[in-house]
Amino acid sequence: MKVSRIKTIKGIDVCIRCGIEISYSDKFDAHYCSKCNIWLEERCVDPLCTECSKRPLRPTIKSKTKPKKKKDEIVEWDTK
Repeated sequence: MKVSRIKTIKGIDVCIRCGIEISYSDKFDAHYCSKCNIWLEERCVDPLCTECSKRPLRPTIKSKTKPKKKKDEIVEWDTK
């Protein structure tokens, strides 16, 4: 049985986990939550599906390296 990770509040689709409005990836043809960094739809079962077969584990890839800083430049860190 599939469990939906999307709910609708006042006509807006939101993540069931955090409650923010969901996003959509045209590239992977799937909805996701940018705050929770999760896909809200399962991959399809078709092994030839070009969207699902290439979809990464997480919708957004966060950099694990520090941003490069140019001389005399102030770098702001993303604390999200």
